[in-house]
Amino acid sequence: MHMNVSEVFTRFPSQDSCIQYLEGLRWQNEPECPYCKSKQSSQRKDSHRHQCNNCNNSYSVLVGTIFEDTKLPLFKWFLAISLMLNAKKGLSALQLGRDIGVNRKTAWYLQMRIRKAMQEGGDNDLFRGIVEIDETYIGGAQRNHSKQKRQQRRESGLNFTGMQHKQAVIGLLERAGRIKLEVIERAHGKTIKPIIEQTVSKDASLVTDGFGGYAGLNKHYKEHQVLNKEKEEYVRGEYHTNTLEGFWTLLKRGIYGQYHKVSIKHLQSYLNEFTFKYNHRDNKSNFDLLLNRSLMPSVI
Repeated sequence: MHMNVSEVFTRFPSQDSCIQYLEGLRWQNEPECPYCKSKQSSQRKDSHRHQCNNCNNSYSVLVGTIFEDTKLPLFKWFLAISLMLNAKKGLSALQLGRDIGVNRKTAWYLQMRIRKAMQEGGDNDLFRGIVEIDETYIGGAQRNHSKQKRQQRRESGLNFTGMQHKQAVIGLLERAGRIKLEVIERAHGKTIKPIIEQTVSKDASLVTDGFGGYAGLNKHYKEHQVLNKEKEEYVRGEYHTNTLEGFWTLLKRGIYGQYHKVSIKHLQSYLNEFTFKYNHRDNKSNFDLLLNRSLMPSVI
């Protein structure tokens, strides 16, 4: 069972309890100056700030984290993290705002900062075993676009595939339980293959459909199984892309059902959220893991 709303209320009844918890995670309760890395400091009276004895700067555990300069109580941040982690199909900013008592704009800001901490891929641990690879497109139906927008697309030559009004996304799923999602400019070999090479071990077995962008992968990987879906070949023994296709269904239900529309500019952030929740779905400490990441200066 992951951290739920009731547990957040119980474990973090005050701002002091939130600060103490973050100090334990980040410093193991031994404050370290974020400016000069000195551990020689004194705590200011009636404050959560510390005074560095080396560089004389004042700091708190929030410096350099997603929480820095926040005017909201940390409890509301913790509540937002819990609600996002437990919303399988995502949570709209409007609903989150209602749940934690802030306006929609503030809730959206919280979500975007939390999604930064959800970004995966820092461990450089390559995918192994059977790896499913597939691409999809996310965006509104072209018939729902305005007449002016459709005309602009025709004039710019973006309609020749019938898919250019949507954003291409590549997905790689390791059967062991991890997934990687990345927004790509266009679905073709020049954009897809470098991502595969950076993500998947050479001794892995790849499974794809017959899309031309995957041609030639058999020269670089242990195995490349190509399913001929045009002839309704969806499974070949243990080789299929059903797991990834099931994930696409979940993702699109979240994007269209909860968020309704997502701009291309921010799409990768939303993908980061779905990726993190999938990769850590069986981790009962995913709340603490996300808080730890939220405290890393490299996130901002």
